[in-house]
Amino acid sequence: MRRMLVALLVVVLGLGGFGQVTISFWHAMSGALGEALTSLVQKFQAENPDVVVDLVYQGGYSALQQKLIAAVAAGQPPTLAQQYENWTTQWLDALVDLDLFLPEEVLADILPQFEQIFEGRIITVPFNKSILVLYYRPDLIPNPPKTWEEFEELVAQVGKDEAKGVYGTAYRPPNPEIFLTLLHQAGGSILSEDWTKVTLNDAAGLEAAEFAARTAKYALVQSAYISDAVQKGITVAMWIDTSAGYTYNMNAAKTAGVPLSVAPVPCYKNCASMIQGTNLGIFSVNQTRAQIEAAARLIAFLLREDNIVYWAQKTGYLPVTKTAIYGKLWQDYIAQRPEHKVMTDQLLAGGFGQLLHPKYMDIRSLLITYWELLLKGEGAPKKILDALAAEIASVIGQ
Repeated sequence: MRRMLVALLVVVLGLGGFGQVTISFWHAMSGALGEALTSLVQKFQAENPDVVVDLVYQGGYSALQQKLIAAVAAGQPPTLAQQYENWTTQWLDALVDLDLFLPEEVLADILPQFEQIFEGRIITVPFNKSILVLYYRPDLIPNPPKTWEEFEELVAQVGKDEAKGVYGTAYRPPNPEIFLTLLHQAGGSILSEDWTKVTLNDAAGLEAAEFAARTAKYALVQSAYISDAVQKGITVAMWIDTSAGYTYNMNAAKTAGVPLSVAPVPCYKNCASMIQGTNLGIFSVNQTRAQIEAAARLIAFLLREDNIVYWAQKTGYLPVTKTAIYGKLWQDYIAQRPEHKVMTDQLLAGGFGQLLHPKYMDIRSLLITYWELLLKGEGAPKKILDALAAEIASVIGQ
């Protein structure tokens, strides 16, 4: 009997002293993405039978954001959740410092392009990340543009004929990250390095805005994804979109019966391209230590080379660790898929992330509003930038 009790104690201690623990994981992955995430979670549970993961799809990103805001306010957040950097800044104090729970080698393996430092704290890690690339019709654009100048020339050549549904390019106002890519390539930034001054409307910002305004004259401008227009038979010669949109864009082109390829974004003073996608964070509010430790184990599992490569292959997102992106599994994969190699090279050559300012949520909302004004030609670029800068200055001064 004593031996049986000792054996039972060993088993319990092996489970962290808490027996089976349940954690909740809120996400916004639907369709094939949701299936891939479910498969990974099932694999994790098979390897970690002491952890039950309540994987909860909360709708799209907007729905997930609103539910997280409400849950944090009520003191009832999930254990783990996907979140954009600009969401994270709203609930910094509700999140766990991950360097206290994740192995040092896991954090050290994350690519520097995905660095997540909020006010000196590591409270999220990258998960489903993509990069902006250029999608183009090779039948219309045999040689994709490598520079802003070439892009503008080709867009003008194709022109814009709304009656025939023909456009040189396309832009989505809800995606100001395209403007931020142009801003970064021109050598500009939203704020000064010390965050005390708005710099977005300086000479570099004006270059980016004027380029966008000129090319927007030949563009389809719509809030819906460009793949929606392509699928309906509208001709768009080329457009900038995320690598995560690859499957949707290719399927739309297939439906329309037109070819579609991928190239790096055109460059200006540099070849910067803004990183998209969410991160994973663990909430400390209303969670036991056992739940936090179990969630940390899940994160480490998801960032393991075999799992992150599986995730990238199934979803169109990119590996976020050095081990995975330079490893044989991924390198063999992209050797057979040149378009995925373009995406990988784009990330490594010029990927940059969001501004981790505590007011970035408000700043991004302003960017969306004024980016739409710029694309629709509702004012001179300088006037639009100056008005935007004034509003951002008011936000960061609050």
